[in-house]
Amino acid sequence: MFPFEPSRTLAKDYVVKIAAIPFVLCVGFLLESCSTTKQETATAGNGSPETLSQSAAPADVNLRQMIVPHGRYGRHIEFPLHATYITIHSTDNPNATALQHARGMAVGAFRARTKWNRTGYMTWHFTVDDVQAIQSLPLNIQGEHADHDGPGNMTSIGIEICELRNPARQAAALDRAARLTAWLMHDQNIPLDHVVPHYHWPQWHFHGNQKNCPRILLEHGRPGPRWEAFLQKINGYYEHGA
Repeated sequence: MFPFEPSRTLAKDYVVKIAAIPFVLCVGFLLESCSTTKQETATAGNGSPETLSQSAAPADVNLRQMIVPHGRYGRHIEFPLHATYITIHSTDNPNATALQHARGMAVGAFRARTKWNRTGYMTWHFTVDDVQAIQSLPLNIQGEHADHDGPGNMTSIGIEICELRNPARQAAALDRAARLTAWLMHDQNIPLDHVVPHYHWPQWHFHGNQKNCPRILLEHGRPGPRWEAFLQKINGYYEHGA
């Protein structure tokens, strides 16, 4: 998932914080994508509208926005993004939903664990589960999800896939993530060979460690048959215009 370790401890550190966030703080964040133009308006956590430079996602993605407010939390400092890659992660937070992760990010629950994080918060663009995909950052703003001040954060859109114990739910989350990725490839003109696992980006602040992430799609910590099958699923949706 995140670049702050070697140890992967977000589930233990933050699941209690996620559960404790009052629902009333989050009602204003959530709305469904409905625009058919290249500009889409979302409501940020402070209630103000924000224009997103993207087309509407296919209905099967079930994309909603819960955008981190401009100027607050993980966006109190912003770095512009012209995405040329899509980085796939998995949350390492068993059974926590996309909504729980997005709520946490929107209120600054995920504080940085290293001095190399440029904003002081862990942020990424989309979280996906078996129910929905939720967008937390505009596509023209860098997240802190891949490799701190490295090329992963500077060039890629970050997608976190929720880890679900129920096999049918996990399969549905992976399918939704593939559909989301295919749409982003179309929308941002990103080729399939630039869809990469978090593993792709060496952690230079941790002796070049390549993370076992997304662990639900890797074999013994490396891309293998499951990753290739996921890419083929993405490509199938991409070729059919998903």
